[in-house]
Amino acid sequence: MSGNLPDKIHFVTEGAPFASTPMICKLHPFRHMNLLALIISIIALILALSKWIYDFQKGNVVSKSRVGLRSESQVKIQLLANQTNCFITRGGFTLFLLSLRIYNESDQRPVTIEECTLSIKNGRRWQEIEPYETPQAAIFPGLMRHNMPITIEPSETQDFYEVFQLYELISGTRIRIKLRCLEKNGEIFEGEDELYHRTDERPVFDILFRTLGV
Repeated sequence: MSGNLPDKIHFVTEGAPFASTPMICKLHPFRHMNLLALIISIIALILALSKWIYDFQKGNVVSKSRVGLRSESQVKIQLLANQTNCFITRGGFTLFLLSLRIYNESDQRPVTIEECTLSIKNGRRWQEIEPYETPQAAIFPGLMRHNMPITIEPSETQDFYEVFQLYELISGTRIRIKLRCLEKNGEIFEGEDELYHRTDERPVFDILFRTLGV
């Protein structure tokens, strides 16, 4: 038997004379192969697109870190336990004193922080507040506002100190805060914690930097 397939196959109806006109069916051996290749290509494209969407969404999620929780982010923000973190009342407004540490947990890539902002949960909404503006701030180089932007090398940390101001009084004795830092490449890192009210009549920067003791 020859290995070559015929180009045409003749079908003859049973019982009909052999000389009758046959029905002819042409074979297209490559048509099914092309269709199968097209289906495989579409499946591969769908899988690749799904992986890209997953990686994109994962990148957005892990770029945020929360204080006290494990995170896949390379940046972690945490209040310093043995330093001053509180809010105090001055006249008709409230000052928020922060002592914090930013960790670059990557062992390969440095992180450049361009700015950090503070929001407080005032009732049911988050409200962003501004740094405390006073001429005395100029003589304290350790304030965060004087050190931005700053680059934190791989596996290194950096401590920051800052005072923020709210132009109203807080009725409770504690408040939820959210610190948000913007990296040079556009990523945002967040840390949340609580501050407690403190009664202290000393100058605010003396309280923050513990220049006269606690």
